[in-house]
Amino acid sequence: MIGFKDAGAAARVLMSASLAVSLACADEAAAVGACRVQEDCTERQRCVFLGADERDGTCVQATSTPGFPGPGPFPIDVEFHDELDVLFIVDDSPAIAPRLAQLAGAMAPLVEVLRAVRPAPSLRFAVTTTDAGNPQCATTAERGALRMESCRARLGEFVAEGIDARTACTAGCSLDSLTLRPTPGREGEVAVRPWLEVAPSGDNLPDGVELAEALRCAVPQGVAGCEFTSPLASLEQVITRSEDAGDPAYGFLRETADLLVIVISAGNDCSVAPGHEAIFGDNEVFWGDLQPPDLSPAICWRAGAVCGGPGPVYDNCSPVDRGDDGERTSADAAVLTPTRHFADLLTRQYLLRNSIAIGAEVRLWTVGGVPPDYAEGQAITYADADDPAFQTQHGIGPACSGDAMAAPPAVRLLAASREFGLNAASICEDDWSDAFAQAATVASANLGSQCFRYCVRDADPDTPEIDAVCDFSLYQLGEGSTPVPTCVRQDGEWVSQGGSPRCIIVHTGPDISPRCAAKGSNAEFELRSTEAEPPGSWYLASCWQAWNPTADCPDL
Repeated sequence: MIGFKDAGAAARVLMSASLAVSLACADEAAAVGACRVQEDCTERQRCVFLGADERDGTCVQATSTPGFPGPGPFPIDVEFHDELDVLFIVDDSPAIAPRLAQLAGAMAPLVEVLRAVRPAPSLRFAVTTTDAGNPQCATTAERGALRMESCRARLGEFVAEGIDARTACTAGCSLDSLTLRPTPGREGEVAVRPWLEVAPSGDNLPDGVELAEALRCAVPQGVAGCEFTSPLASLEQVITRSEDAGDPAYGFLRETADLLVIVISAGNDCSVAPGHEAIFGDNEVFWGDLQPPDLSPAICWRAGAVCGGPGPVYDNCSPVDRGDDGERTSADAAVLTPTRHFADLLTRQYLLRNSIAIGAEVRLWTVGGVPPDYAEGQAITYADADDPAFQTQHGIGPACSGDAMAAPPAVRLLAASREFGLNAASICEDDWSDAFAQAATVASANLGSQCFRYCVRDADPDTPEIDAVCDFSLYQLGEGSTPVPTCVRQDGEWVSQGGSPRCIIVHTGPDISPRCAAKGSNAEFELRSTEAEPPGSWYLASCWQAWNPTADCPDL
């Protein structure tokens, strides 16, 4: 997550405070009657519906008492998000072969976390490869093209250079094909899209196919791709294609959706800058002792990384901009596209989304050359390899090694992703289930119901079931506010009141989600809506925090 969101949120809270409608939350409020709609209560009462049971609402007195630690209700903006686009950029070089099976196996925990979000979000999943079109490789590179096809339909891509990884596909995937249903596009045209889409309104999956199974078949990309892996260039190509009305990928990246980019790469990033392709052709500066046709991705390490210390063990290594002559240069003259360029690209995506949907997040997560159980700030060992063949291949020793797997330090990927709020995971670990579940947990934190960031409690032991009473409003920049009712239960379903197309459920007590409980919240807001949210809109929750000296509850 980019850090500059909070300033804007704080500004909106100040704006909202001046616009807030008065609301209801009582410290020693007594239940004075049952209600089904607000009109059942008096002017100084609120009809409150809490929890997921079938009971009627309760009229609660809306008067302040000395039990409250402030002069009035505390307003805070609440941003409901229900869209997430997930882009997989998957290594398809021979080096990924030992991890293809566990890549397929990690899809179930990823899906389990995302599908647990309430209410169910609108999810999109797309896949491309790390083959961005390096001059050393065949001209059949994906170059950011989205691929949505069962691996069983392309088993030939799982065989290359004496490697046969077909069982990694057939063991994890049971679908001979993945025939998707047509869906409307950005302009409303209906066609088959090169991505998976699952939403409360429907999905484009084949009949009887679960999302996790479709991803197990679609995400592994084989081993026949380019060894000069360029995931950052592939990311830029996907963004360009998504904005090109003539490309099948057009419209994949929704301007109103959160974005999670997952890069799986066993190599270094070799994203060559336009006009500098000669470093893989006839410019020998970065070749070391090799000559064509035996050039290796070590070119990319020499061209894009610098290490401190004399070696063979180095103090640290980091990205560097080098020119065609091998010397340090400006970013504009670098032979590999600077990592700052890709960070700025994702920052622009963040700003674009926040100009339309306030609070949308953009995250980049890497599964690559870092130590097992890697955490942000953890030291990475930088040293020349004991194995001469590994040193020749990568230009540096491995940052991690495991069962049939070793990977060089992912210095360029880490530099590009550092400000986007997710840790990296080690490609050398033999099970990615926990790592993918963690990535999904972080990515889904901005989706669905929202945890009220302060602890809201009722101080009256006679009404313990009433933990939080809040009023809600929908705000649009330049348009003012519209009251939003709480939802009511009818025939076992939550419905809105007064003809409003939206309503909000306040979850408390045992009905609160583990995610919100873990944050110390005891109030959780869930939006139910029958129409799209207006652009540039957000919600205001005005709630009291009742003083309860025996509760482990932070003050406002």
